[in-house]
Order: sequence, then structure tokens, then C-alpha cells
Amino acid sequence: MKLSEEASSQVNYLSNKLGLRRNIICRLAVGRSLAEKESVEYLKPNDGAGYEFNRPTITGNQDELFKALVNQHENKKLNDGEYFSKYLRNHIEKGVELLYKEYERTNSPIDFLVGLMK
Repeated sequence: MKLSEEASSQVNYLSNKLGLRRNIICRLAVGRSLAEKESVEYLKPNDGAGYEFNRPTITGNQDELFKALVNQHENKKLNDGEYFSKYLRNHIEKGVELLYKEYERTNSPIDFLVGLMK
């Protein structure tokens, strides 16, 4: 899966500010995106010129859980190709943008991380 250049820049920024690895930022982004009601089916990233991640790096040994959550959110059973290369990527793209905006508002790692718990 390749992220857009913009999402990759935001992942890098958040990774540096929070002291978390990029794959952890991506996992947080999936969770943040899943908290929104809107589908990511029609989200079209600007490009694929950013970071490239493989499936185990993003989902680890929790891949089935991630897939179930995405299926539930989208209210459909996705095949493996759709799930990872489209829907999970789109949730990361959307979630990273939301996390980036939220961090910019707080500009504090502690306030940001506490805010994620709400």
C-alpha cells in the first residue's frame, strides 16, 4: 500500500512530534477514521508518491480484527485486495488528516493523546 505524499508528510510530522513509529501513527489513524460515520469508499488520494507499507507492518498479528472492523464500518464483506489496498489505505489517509488537524489545534503531545481517549 502506498500513501499519498501529503499523508506521508503528516505521518512523519506526527511520528516526530509524538515519538511514535510511523506504523503506530497509521494504526491510530485507522481508529480515528473508523470513529467517523462516513464511508471511505469514494476517497481518492491525490497520488501514491508517499510511504509504502506492507500488510504485516500496518496490522501485525491483528489483521483479522482490522479487517472485521473495516468490513463492519463499510457494512459489506470486502475481499483481501479491496480491504488492504483501498479501504484500509483510505482509512489511514482520512485518519491521518484528522489526527494532524487535531494535533495542530492542541500543539501538545500530552493534550493530543488525552484527547484521543474522548
